[in-house]
Amino acid sequence: MSSGTDSAISNRSKYESMDLSGSVYLVSGDGKIISLPMPSRSPRDPLNWGRNRRVLAYLPVLWYQIVCLVLVQGASSLFIGVQEKFSSKDMKPFGPGTMVSAISLFQGFGCFLWAPLSLAVGRRPAFVLATFVLTASTLWAALSNDFHQYLGALCLGAVAQGFALSASLLLIIDLTFIHERPQAVALNWALTPTAAYAIFSLAPEMSSDGTNYKRFYQIWVVPCFISIVLALFFYPETYFIRPAQSYDGRILAQSATEKTEFYESWEACPGGKDLPDAPDHPNHPELQRWWFMRYRYRLFVTTRAGWRGMFACYPQAVLCLINPLILWVAVLQALMLCSYISIGETIVVYLLSEPYNKTPTFIARGCAAIVPASLLTWPVCSYVLSLATKKLAMRNGGVREAEYYLPAFIIPVLAAVLSNILYGLAIQRSWDYAVIVVALAFNAFAFYAIAIVATIWVTEAFPRWAAPAIVVVFGVSYITSTGMSYIVMAWIRSQGIQVMQMELALIIFVVGCIGGPMAFFGKGVRQRINGKWAASEAGALRPQACGY
Repeated sequence: MSSGTDSAISNRSKYESMDLSGSVYLVSGDGKIISLPMPSRSPRDPLNWGRNRRVLAYLPVLWYQIVCLVLVQGASSLFIGVQEKFSSKDMKPFGPGTMVSAISLFQGFGCFLWAPLSLAVGRRPAFVLATFVLTASTLWAALSNDFHQYLGALCLGAVAQGFALSASLLLIIDLTFIHERPQAVALNWALTPTAAYAIFSLAPEMSSDGTNYKRFYQIWVVPCFISIVLALFFYPETYFIRPAQSYDGRILAQSATEKTEFYESWEACPGGKDLPDAPDHPNHPELQRWWFMRYRYRLFVTTRAGWRGMFACYPQAVLCLINPLILWVAVLQALMLCSYISIGETIVVYLLSEPYNKTPTFIARGCAAIVPASLLTWPVCSYVLSLATKKLAMRNGGVREAEYYLPAFIIPVLAAVLSNILYGLAIQRSWDYAVIVVALAFNAFAFYAIAIVATIWVTEAFPRWAAPAIVVVFGVSYITSTGMSYIVMAWIRSQGIQVMQMELALIIFVVGCIGGPMAFFGKGVRQRINGKWAASEAGALRPQACGY
C-alpha cells in the first residue's frame, strides 16, 4: 500500500493521528474546510445531490419526528380523560402513571430495533415501516375502548417513535459532510421540539381540556397518514457505501472512519477492485433515470452489510456500554432525562394547586416557553461545535480531534444545574409563576442541547460504532427513565422538592465534570479502545466491503 505522498489528505507521516478513528484532516493550510467524506460519482450518493435536494430528503424525517413528539407529549396531558373514562378496577394492574413510563420504556426498545434494522435493509424501508407502525398505533388508540388496548397502542406507538431517536440521526449523517453535521444535528434537535411544543400548546383544544383522549388521537391520525405519504414519495434511500474509484492514476478509497487513502493499484486496495461507480457510457444502468428512480424508491432491499450488519450491531452495543467514553455520555444523558422528568412530572401538579391555581389551558400556554428555549439550542450549540472545532483544528495542523467537541458539554450541564436549582427554590418558596417557567425553559434547553452534543461526540469519536453508540446513548437513557419516574417521586417525598432538585443538580455537575479529563486524555483512551475492539465495521455509518 502506498501513502500517496503528494496528497495532503493521505500524508500519514505528517498527520499521524489520521490513523486514529475520530481524528480527521479537516482544515487545509489556507484555512478552508475540506468536504469529507469525498462524494463518489454515483447519482445514488446523497453527497452528490444539491443542497436543496438534500433538504427535501430531510423534510419527511423532520415531519415524522414532530408528529412523534406531539403524540408522546399528548399522552402525558390526557390523564384527566383517562381517569374519567376508566376506573381503577378497569386499569388493574396498572394505573394512569403507567402511560408515561411505558412510553419511555418502549421508546428505548425502539432505539434498539430501528438503527440496527436500517443497517440491514436500508434507511428508507426502515423509515417507511416506522411510519406505518406509528399510524396503526395512533388509529388503534383512537378506536380503543379498553384501557389495556389503549396502553398497548401507546406501547406500539412508542416503538415507532424510537426511530426518531436513533435511525433518523443516521439519516441526517448520511446527508451531510463532516463539517456540516454539527449544524444539521443542532437544527434537527432544535426544530423538532420547537414545532412540536408550539402545536402542543393547542392540546387542550384538541382533547377538550384533556378529557377526551380519543379526539386527540383521531385528529393526529391525519398527520400520521401524511408521514406515510412523505416517506413513500419524498424520501429516497440515503444509505450508500462509497466504492473505491480511480483518481489521477491512483485508486482512491474511503474507510469507515471517513478518511481517504490513495493506493497504487486495485490489488493493494482493501477489498480488491470494486465495480466502477458511474461509468461514462450513456447506456449504463446507473445513468438511466428509470433505474435510478427504481433504486431510490424501492422498499424491499438488503444492504451490502445485510442481516449480519444488523446482528453485529448488538455485540457492538454491549462493547459501547463498557466503553468509558460512551458510557459517560449515556449516564449524563440519563441524568438529563431524569432532570427533565423531575420537572415535567411535578410542574402541572404544583401549578394546579395553591398558591398558583392555574387552569390546564393556562399551563399549556406557559409550557410554550419551551419553544424559544429549544430553538435557541441551534445557534448556540452549532456555533460552539463548529467554530471551536475549526479553531482548534487549525492549531493542530488541520487535524480535527473528536475531543474538540467535549467543551460543548459545558453548555447543557450548566443549563441543567441552573434549571434544577431555580425550580427547586421557586416551588419550595412559592416564587412567581414566571420564575417556574424560566426554570422550565432552561431545563428544555439543557435537555435538547445534551442530545445535540452527545450525538456529535459519539458519532465522530467512534464512526465505526456510530449506530450502536446512538442506540446505547438514547436507548439506554429512555429505558432507564422508566424507573426514574418512580425514583423521582419517592425522592421528592423523602427529601422535599428543594433538596431533591439541589442534589440532582450536584450529581449532574459532578458527572459533567468528568468530561474535563477526557478532553486531555480521551485521545489516548480512544486509541487503545479502537485498537482492541473496533475491527468490525458492520455497524459503521459507511462500512467497507472488506469489513464484513
